[in-house]
Amino acid sequence: MKILVACSDFPYPADHGGRVDTWGRIQVLAELGYTIHLVVCGKQMPSETDMKVVKGYAEKVFLCGRKSKITDLLHADPMQVQSRTELRNVQVDKDYDYVLLEGDYVYPLLDNPNVGSATPILRVHNDEAVYFKSLAQSTRKAAHKLYYRMESRKFEQLSKKMLEKVDKYLFISSKEFEKFRREHPAATSQFLPPPVSKHFRKGSFTGKHVVFIGSLFMPNNREGIEWYLKYIHPLLLKEQDYKFIIAGNTRKMSLSWLEPYNLMNVVVHDTPQNLDDIYQSGYLFVNPMQHGAGVKLKTIEAIQNGLPVVSTSVGCEGTGLKDNEHIMVGDSPEEFYVRIRTLLDNPERAKSLLDASQQFIRKHYNHKDVLSSYIGSLQPTYPIKQVL
Repeated sequence: MKILVACSDFPYPADHGGRVDTWGRIQVLAELGYTIHLVVCGKQMPSETDMKVVKGYAEKVFLCGRKSKITDLLHADPMQVQSRTELRNVQVDKDYDYVLLEGDYVYPLLDNPNVGSATPILRVHNDEAVYFKSLAQSTRKAAHKLYYRMESRKFEQLSKKMLEKVDKYLFISSKEFEKFRREHPAATSQFLPPPVSKHFRKGSFTGKHVVFIGSLFMPNNREGIEWYLKYIHPLLLKEQDYKFIIAGNTRKMSLSWLEPYNLMNVVVHDTPQNLDDIYQSGYLFVNPMQHGAGVKLKTIEAIQNGLPVVSTSVGCEGTGLKDNEHIMVGDSPEEFYVRIRTLLDNPERAKSLLDASQQFIRKHYNHKDVLSSYIGSLQPTYPIKQVL
């Protein structure tokens, strides 16, 4: 079986949530014995080293440039989609069984005549209309608010167009999957959890370092950090050995948005090459996001890396993790602070929470089995050869 995977961004290195999900799936498809071709329409060309790694899994890689112009704002399609219209012309092969669209952004590929006979499957990373609406709520700049609101409305219309061409959907969020299944029962939809490593780290529960790791150029992550610095951080400064560790990719954007806050005992790692030491230095992870959509992979990755999580409801939605069983949830500053203090003051409780959340992920996040079963159900007589 031959599958064309279409990405809006080169999937390697897997240094943020979307790439983690996409790159893990490419690896799983290769392990299942499928022939994979990859087409990418992004801003930056990959390095030779990164390309070599990807070609260890994908037989062919096709690259095309993303082109944005101000007039794209006037188009009926979202700018994120309109800027990738070159996908209509890229010279991919003609004999694919399936085209796996990694998100709505690569929708123009469906107009490429070479893939007309392939069955399209959409990986839903976010409800993009909801996601862009949440970005509009998170940003403070008027121009950005206007852009995000325009994109949100356009994605609402695009989702209706998608339904005319795609009837097979793989959702990263269980919440969004259940909603879609109720509204579109005729579509072949499935909750496909993000791929997770087989290796789970143990927590150390020494010191009192609170960690946040996420893309620092995203308005919703910035908003969450600012909320934490305004309401939670000052209350914890009296705790001996407490530090707030912030790490993430800034895309060379300024960190001046942090300056209005008390940064005593705050450590910032701008675009770190490796996160292992940061995770290992932590006692617990916080996800204080106020707005968002889809699954926040930062929450899942923290648990894998040995940190129990205190989160807002937004930060853990769609994961299946339950409050006070797998994760601590607090939406008001008072609740959030109390949840953190509960874990900092009780290492045994922190450890039991981490153990429960890791066990939940091991049991329910079997990406390979769900994906194999889903593709097999589309063509049940097609033999699947798994590469061991």
